[in-house]
Amino acid sequence: MPNHWFRNPRALVVAPVLAIMALAAVACGAAATATPVPTAAPTEAPAPAAEAMPEPTAMPEAMDKPEEAMMDKPDTMAASDVVPIPDNVADFYGEVVYGGTLRINYEDPLEHANAWGAASGVTDRYRMPTGALLVMENPYDSGAPIIPDLAQSWELADGLDAITFNFRPGTTWHNGDAFTCEDARFSFETMRSGEGITASYMQSRLANVDTFSCADDMTLEMQFTGPSGESVLLLPLANRRAQVFNKAWFEAGGEEAMFQDVSVGLGPFMWREDQQVGIDTQYFDKNPDYYFPGLPYVDELVINGILDESTQQATQLAHQTDWHWVRNWGQYQSYVDHEQIATVIRATRGNFRLWINARNAPFDNVKVRQAVVMAIDRRAGIQVLQDGHGAAGGFGYAPGSPWELSQEQRCSVPGWCVSDDMEATRAEARAILEGEGFDFEKTYSFTVESDAQVQARSTFLQEQLRLVGIQTDFDLVETIAYREQEASGTWGDLKPGNSTVTADDPNAGVAGFLRCDSAGNYWTPNGPCDDGIVSLLDQAQTELDPAARLDLAHQIELAAMNQYSSFPVYWEQEAVSFWPEVNGYSHFPAPNGSFLKFMHLWIDPADMDNSDNAGQISGVPGGA
Repeated sequence: MPNHWFRNPRALVVAPVLAIMALAAVACGAAATATPVPTAAPTEAPAPAAEAMPEPTAMPEAMDKPEEAMMDKPDTMAASDVVPIPDNVADFYGEVVYGGTLRINYEDPLEHANAWGAASGVTDRYRMPTGALLVMENPYDSGAPIIPDLAQSWELADGLDAITFNFRPGTTWHNGDAFTCEDARFSFETMRSGEGITASYMQSRLANVDTFSCADDMTLEMQFTGPSGESVLLLPLANRRAQVFNKAWFEAGGEEAMFQDVSVGLGPFMWREDQQVGIDTQYFDKNPDYYFPGLPYVDELVINGILDESTQQATQLAHQTDWHWVRNWGQYQSYVDHEQIATVIRATRGNFRLWINARNAPFDNVKVRQAVVMAIDRRAGIQVLQDGHGAAGGFGYAPGSPWELSQEQRCSVPGWCVSDDMEATRAEARAILEGEGFDFEKTYSFTVESDAQVQARSTFLQEQLRLVGIQTDFDLVETIAYREQEASGTWGDLKPGNSTVTADDPNAGVAGFLRCDSAGNYWTPNGPCDDGIVSLLDQAQTELDPAARLDLAHQIELAAMNQYSSFPVYWEQEAVSFWPEVNGYSHFPAPNGSFLKFMHLWIDPADMDNSDNAGQISGVPGGA
């Protein structure tokens, strides 16, 4: 593990996920008449902050923008001239305002920026505002088709085994260098091979690509190992960690540059000069040459990492930050009760997941792992840790997902069903442990990230296991070392953590937990690999019939549940709070991509004293 993982250990702060959407191709549908737009006065630079996890609702079909639109960007324009904002969002917020500063409250240390080889939520905070994907999720509807980003169009081969991406001409890196296809080809080849990076997040997600090649400077061709549907091929490329990087920059600086340098990107914001990665307030300026005309709306983006949860809350309430992704429900009510702050709440694909280390005895015994799962009262977890804002479900698809297993299917796996009689279920779990010769005198290790939220959630699990006689001690590990232990498989017996299933799809979603070569499969390093599950994933990768793919997805999920090596204690709801001058925010459950760029938010000083939308918003913009 490179020694720069252990630099600036405390100059950081905590982080969750941030915030909002990106765009697709440009003007879609009928263009509205340009309307004068007021300009926001820049706000004062922020204080530290937490994280956010946004997503929107229903967006019209996107179209490629004419090249002329890339040229002269008017000082005033209606929102629909810039991006096809859905009517409900446009009606809710009104006209776009340009200028000003958006201050994000994020909950993790801004410790490093290597989203390719050591991915975490904090790396997304650096790279999503500054980076670019080939394609992206629809910024207003997580269930809508994939739309253009760096690639303005693509064509799928007749045999469904190759795809050609056409890049936007004239795109430049933040240092002024021209972007070419070779940057993209080299980026994806590096992600797939893992060569030169610590633990490639995208490696397993690109397993179905045979070759990457450039037909010319503006055309990338991908040849796949077999035929697949278009969505299957595109979903992994919309992953927030599938960002293209500059080949010359990487060859000059190697992974050290990925950890420490954010100056070379393609995205809507540019990392301000004379900064250092690892400082808990980071500044980003509007990219004047961004390939989506008129975006972003604000001139300055400030991301603050605030580790202490009481400080997160105090900073937001003091209006030192504008937008806060709320993951601690103890903070939530204070925002709902505030006379000006708006909150949006919705279910997401995030979950609180427990990993049980099948490499270590006695947890190498599947019956012991089953007993651990049975011992945890998931209903109590939702009430105690989430104030009721959560749901229990299966292994890989959030409750409410069209891919979700039925209750009958979930209950077919012994001990997986949520118990209506926890006393009896715990007695059964204890009997299983006794029957397997479990050593109740021994103390087992809980590897816990040194983060207040994770520690609180882990303490709940520790108490649940104590009720069946399993004794544990915490091994508290600082974030950087914790990530290293995950990647190398050197964590202890039990490992809790916040987790996300990135898509409702076997390979773009749950494969990250299950493929043997995946950096997110925490029991695979130096441990067991389930070839049967991998074989099912391979079948799903090339299955074109939707019903057959869904059936394979369910087979994969049930097989994983029967392993009991990992399970979501509960699936989360999340909330976002923001002050009234923050406009343009929509919330939807997809965890990926464009919402982390914040390029669709604007600041309207005229709303500074508005209290019309205070409290919990339902419906628009995208809340439940």
